[in-house]
Amino acid sequence: MKSIMVINSKGGSGKTTIAVNLAAYCAQKGYETTLVDLDPQESSSQWLNERPISKAKISGSKSFSKTLKKGKNRVVVYDVPAAVHGSRLNNYIKKANIVVVPVMPSPIDMKAAKEFIHSVRSMGPVIRNKIKVGLVANRCRAYTNIFSELDNYLLKEKGMKYITAFRDNTNYIKSAKSGLGIFEMGEVATAQDREEWKPLVRWLGL
Repeated sequence: MKSIMVINSKGGSGKTTIAVNLAAYCAQKGYETTLVDLDPQESSSQWLNERPISKAKISGSKSFSKTLKKGKNRVVVYDVPAAVHGSRLNNYIKKANIVVVPVMPSPIDMKAAKEFIHSVRSMGPVIRNKIKVGLVANRCRAYTNIFSELDNYLLKEKGMKYITAFRDNTNYIKSAKSGLGIFEMGEVATAQDREEWKPLVRWLGL
């Protein structure tokens, strides 16, 4: 079973956007998929409520559950709240075998991300390579100075893979409103987004 946790202590980094799109991709590919919404705002759950019944099924949960079945064809995606630190962060991380950390291109987000990534890197399961951690630049605008700064920073992070960068565009707003993932929307309109997602799904082994 793949247990994928999308996490960053900084709010507004786009965790939910990535989590729901991962869940939609996995379901579309035939995985038995569960989306676990741990955020009190319940944005992932609201997205799931909007999901058309004609689309591949995604089960929803709002807690760590011992009843989640294991199996080679199962994927669990966790959408984690902001402001998770210390022992609470450690307890969360232990639930995953893959961690995805989205980072926004802003000075405040980058400063918070540096501190958060340092905390994650120092955890036992990460040190022992039992959990792999990937970094994603999120809501980026190409050819801007701040994106270049973020891009250079993520490339230099040791022991963590900088996977891809997602552009800032309205397709994700449409996705949020419709309960659909990028790969379930019009191919022409989402062509660039699909290309940006390919490195992440390859790295995840999906």
